[in-house]
Order: sequence, then structure tokens, then C-alpha cells
Amino acid sequence: MSSREIELALGTGCGVVTARTPEDAHGPGILVLYPKGYDQNTIIKNTKLYAAEGYNCISLTTENSDDDAINSLINKVKSVESLVGQIAVIAFGQASSVAMTMSKHPSIKCAVCYGPPHIDVAQSTCDIIIHSSAPEIFNHLEGQSNLKIFSYPDVSSDFFSPTSASYNKSATLIAYSRTLEAIRNKIGPIYDLTALWELHTQYEFGERNVDATMSTMVDEPYVNHIPTMTGGVGYKDLKKFYTNFFVNSNPPDTKLVPISRTVGSDRLVDEMIFSFTHTCEVPWMLPNVKPTNKFVQVPLVAIVNFRGNKLYHEHIYWDQASVLAQIGALDPEGLPIVGAQTAEKLMDESLPSNELMGDAWTNISE
Repeated sequence: MSSREIELALGTGCGVVTARTPEDAHGPGILVLYPKGYDQNTIIKNTKLYAAEGYNCISLTTENSDDDAINSLINKVKSVESLVGQIAVIAFGQASSVAMTMSKHPSIKCAVCYGPPHIDVAQSTCDIIIHSSAPEIFNHLEGQSNLKIFSYPDVSSDFFSPTSASYNKSATLIAYSRTLEAIRNKIGPIYDLTALWELHTQYEFGERNVDATMSTMVDEPYVNHIPTMTGGVGYKDLKKFYTNFFVNSNPPDTKLVPISRTVGSDRLVDEMIFSFTHTCEVPWMLPNVKPTNKFVQVPLVAIVNFRGNKLYHEHIYWDQASVLAQIGALDPEGLPIVGAQTAEKLMDESLPSNELMGDAWTNISE
């Protein structure tokens, strides 16, 4: 089941582009405001995105900040049958002035503005987040307890717009996570990302069930094993990869030992020791390398991104040179490379440091 479009007539001055309810049909609300003329494809894409995050999302183009119009708009949004809970507002560019008028309304619990010009937040009663390429224009607001300003250096004021020549993907992704964190903290929904990840890995490594593994992910997920660029983008390719090259391709003694876990609003970072005996080909880590029967253990980091209550993507990192050295495919002599020692030192920080530096380290007096 996916999100569905909902109809909502908001009256003169509000061009509703699209509105969607979340997959489970109930959730808090997000009003997303755009200036007139904003790219409709981007608006539709964003609406689906916020619905996937668990929100009733109402997107519109408006520059009408009249109090009566705002009150009427919010009351109509509150009448949406599937809306359960409270409301936040997100605004882009010139539409930020409308968001600031809305932020005075008691039903609005959080307002987020992307690339706003100078705006007045003095009478706002809710939490306000500003994503700005020029934070100095808000210096006079420093110390306001309900305001948080995030700065994005070396980007333009429309860095968040995919149709702009100044679009900056990395800044936009960071801003998106910060936005979700602010909104979830005020109106929810809060998902147990740890439980979702552990269910996914249980299907993946414990039960080795591809269909069950895929059921924990969004409709179009992706996985990228960074060192070898293996994985898949989209449901079809990722399922093909899981079926033929991952879930059923790990050696019988494959083991994950957790070291640390960090959980945010929309992602989880796991630090682990990954170990196995190379008794069969491991195409995702050692593609086209015949089994060597060597034991391998290496630190591995998984950065897992979620959309709502489903996994969206995984970025997996490990030291490939260490793995190759352990199976005898790379001679570490004369190179700044070590084998299983990386995993051993991660488990025991008292083991010696700086041995690869040789005399450069030992000849330095304390």
C-alpha cells in the first residue's frame, strides 16, 4: 500500500498542486508552501516524499499572508479526515513570509524556511528553523529561544531547488535531515529505527529471505557498497542483487559483531566487525575472486537511511585493502596497509598505534 492523493479545496489565492495522505492513512500534517511559478514536478515529488515520511502533506503555491486567509487555510487543513495530531509548515524562498504569518497560529507547532529573504519572526509562537546561505542577515535574531539557523556556506539562496543551476545536493540532503529532526521532535511521528534495522538484518543474514528483506524497504530503494560499487538501485535491480549476489552468497560462518550505534531522525549508523571464512565466492565484497579458505575480519560501517517506517538506502564502507591483504591477494609489504589488526585494534584500543610510521614515530622523543 502506498500513499494516496487527497482532494482539498482551499479557495482563492491558494493553488493546491497536490495533497497526499501517508501509507497508513493517518498521521500529522505538513503544509508545504512554494512561491508562485515553482516547478510543479518538484512540488509533486516533494509531496510524495513527505507522505512517505508519515505525514498528511498539503502542497500549495501562495504568497497571501493575510491573517484571515491564513486562518481559513489552516482550518481547512485541520478538517482533513486522515490528519491525526498537529501541523508543521515548510516554506521555500519567498513563501517564507507566509510561513511566518502561519507560525503565529496556535495550531502550527514548527515552521521551517529554506533560503528565506529577511523575515520577521518576532511574534512567532512555534519553533522556527531557517536554512540559509546568508545567515548574517539574521544576526539580529541571535538569542531568540525558539529559533535555530543553519548555515550552508558557498551555496546560493536557491541551493535547494533541483531546477536551479545553483542546486547543491549535499546541502539539500543535510537540510532535509535537519528539517525532519525538528518536525518529528515537535509533532512526530517517531519510528523505532533500531527495530526496523534489526528486522531487516535478521531477514538478510539470519533467515536469508530475499522477499522478507525487500518488504522492509521502500518501493524504490538502493544499496551501495562503496569500496566495490556493488549493490542495486531500484526494486528490480536490488532484488536481483540480493537474490544472486548477497543474501545467499555469504559464507556459513559470516558474523557481525556490533561495536557502536548512532540513531538520528532519519538514519542509523552501525559500526561493526564483519568476519567470515572465505570458503565460497563473496561477490559483493570480493567479486570474481575464487575462495581462498582464509579467515577475514574487518571493521565495517553501515549508514542506513529511512523514509518513514521503511529503509530507503544503505551506504556500506570497509577497508578493501585490509580484506585483500588477509586473503593473500595484496602484499602489504612496504605499503601503509594492515590486515586483521584493524579489527583487533577496534576491539582493543590499548594495542599499539602508529606502527606503520616506523622510525618516524619511534624516534620522536616525548
